[in-house]
Amino acid sequence: MKSTNRLLLLSAAAFSTVGLGGCDRDHGDPTAGAPSQVRMTWFGITNWHYQVGELGIVLDGAVGFPSQEPDSAMVARVNDALSIEGDIDVVLLGHLHGDHSVDTPEWAIQTGAQLYASEDACDEAVSYGLAADRCTPIYGGETFELDPFVTMGVVRWVHSVPCGEFANGGGIETFGYLFAAETPDGPLTWYVTDSGAGGRDLMTDQVSGGINHGAPLSNLENTVRNLGVDGFELWQAGPESRVVNQARTVVPMFNVRYLMPHHYGARGGFDLLGGLHYPYDEDEMPELKQLLESSAVSQVYSTNYFDAFLYDSTGIRPVRNAMTKATMGLPPSGPGPAVQGTNPRAGQLECPGD
Repeated sequence: MKSTNRLLLLSAAAFSTVGLGGCDRDHGDPTAGAPSQVRMTWFGITNWHYQVGELGIVLDGAVGFPSQEPDSAMVARVNDALSIEGDIDVVLLGHLHGDHSVDTPEWAIQTGAQLYASEDACDEAVSYGLAADRCTPIYGGETFELDPFVTMGVVRWVHSVPCGEFANGGGIETFGYLFAAETPDGPLTWYVTDSGAGGRDLMTDQVSGGINHGAPLSNLENTVRNLGVDGFELWQAGPESRVVNQARTVVPMFNVRYLMPHHYGARGGFDLLGGLHYPYDEDEMPELKQLLESSAVSQVYSTNYFDAFLYDSTGIRPVRNAMTKATMGLPPSGPGPAVQGTNPRAGQLECPGD
């Protein structure tokens, strides 16, 4: 049964009694039937598939970029590949942008999943053909119980800005998602953003249309509190989005242990069938590398599309995903089949002064 029939929006006031561990379970055991791990599959840019027990979640799903129209055939192909893990119940969009959102409505239509996105993105999805009740508009601060074991908080974030610039309200509405998955060994927690500025942008109230949306960092702090956790172990953030500036605050403040960088491999072209066309290189971001090493934070990242990882109480580790990759014509491990080049933005991933 699809999650659209069991999704529950929780108010902050009700959360303390209805949140993680608050649902009645068989035999009085709050973890009866709970998953023991999260399987995560990266399939380009900021596209993620999370499988948490029976719950399947997709973020963004931009599989046809740089096309300006949804690629229904590629969505169907990728969906078939991911279906090895299970059905997709929830589709999330971080923000409206060509390299994130073009294919998102098609994912919701093909999978029957509920879409969570900004009000503008919902309007676009409905215009495309998605039923209005199949898109839940988000504004920031909401908490959703996606199933009896997985709770998601919506964080009003801020889109990345060029070096030397400052964001205070305008620009694309951008959201991050904080997850807490209850397991027999305790909660698994991760925060994913598909964009984000750094430095003072995170600490300044974002005002647009006469509405104060709060400072992104305060919004994240409030969401952590609402979910009843003390931070998040795993942070998925983009190296093309001032991530070292973000990391200086986010890592110590929220007890981050692992960074999974994404939002790479799209510059200069994007071909799921050819494989990741330039590698992620830690040495292209020396400030970030030094910061993470001094903070005992491990970087865990993909070398090709459809690389998969298991996250459980022991940490996060890569796992073979050969069957899924074979359906996409990719080798079982390593890059390829196309030859890799260099990052078109090499040397530009950290700003002067970072």
